[in-house]
Amino acid sequence: MKTPRSPTFTGAIVLLVAWIQVVTAFAVTYTNVFFNAAQTRTVLASSINSVTIRSGDYTFTYSVDGYWSPVQGGQPTGRFFSVNWPTGVQAQAITAGPLLGKGANITLKRADGKKFDLKAFTGKILLNTAGAGAAFEIMPLVDGEDAFNDPLMYDCTGYGGASFSYTPSLVNYDTYKIHMWGDFALTALTLIDTNPPLPPLTFNITASVSSPGVGTAAGAGTFDSGTSCTLTATANPGHFFVNWTEAGVEKSTLPDYTFTVGADRVLVANFAVLPVMEVTPPATPAGDFQFTWPSSLDWLLEESGDLLDWTPSTQIITTSGGRNQISIPSSSGGLFFRLVKP
Repeated sequence: MKTPRSPTFTGAIVLLVAWIQVVTAFAVTYTNVFFNAAQTRTVLASSINSVTIRSGDYTFTYSVDGYWSPVQGGQPTGRFFSVNWPTGVQAQAITAGPLLGKGANITLKRADGKKFDLKAFTGKILLNTAGAGAAFEIMPLVDGEDAFNDPLMYDCTGYGGASFSYTPSLVNYDTYKIHMWGDFALTALTLIDTNPPLPPLTFNITASVSSPGVGTAAGAGTFDSGTSCTLTATANPGHFFVNWTEAGVEKSTLPDYTFTVGADRVLVANFAVLPVMEVTPPATPAGDFQFTWPSSLDWLLEESGDLLDWTPSTQIITTSGGRNQISIPSSSGGLFFRLVKP
């Protein structure tokens, strides 16, 4: 004879089942649709044969034909892309180098490696396939292993520029490899998962001045990828701002330098001492005043009669011994001159 379960134990099971049902009912689903102009990307890795970018929660690794040369056996230049972010992601078939014949490939993952669903995609072929026929081949993976013996095939037979839309609704894989033997691009993509959105990538922006006492550099800090950063350079008295440089390369000649953050950056605000215009009084009362300044300085000469309204100077400038010079008769009356940085 079977012994009946106690009411207390039975009730515990009922409560447990009810709790599981509640959790399932309130699971949150996130839908991510690519591609639109508001979506930014960050380059994570780049080589002659592939590039990996991140946008939002996902990474795209796509093949590039970096060994391609316009002249057979010539210097590799790489082929240009016809579909660029944020229109989509293009994969190039490899035509030279060690990966010759591997076709065009895009690998799609979450940045944290978790599983997600590939609901729908639109592929655009960038060459004619009408003669031989072609297909987008998709292989889902879990933990680095192929999910199927053979990839799923989605026909893309047509002429260059044609688009093909499919809804494969692949569920619960951590990687999707998409392959075609010729160039193609993903121009629409719907991804679904139950993982909460990842925090954005952050990068450190560092700003310093070229030497102590010449000025200040403000606006540096830690920023989310894809956000805007503005660095502001302010010259100390007796100095002027020259440019912003990074690793010795000029990035901007504006004191307020604004850019979109996509990597760690170390920038330097460069300043220089304000030039001095030297004045030599006339040797005789009726002589000329001589104004000189370095000829290497490409600043503009302006003049004014009241220090309020300034206009480009019409004086004749001569150069001698590395100095620019103008001569002003003492009979000209009250004139003021200044040099203005272009």
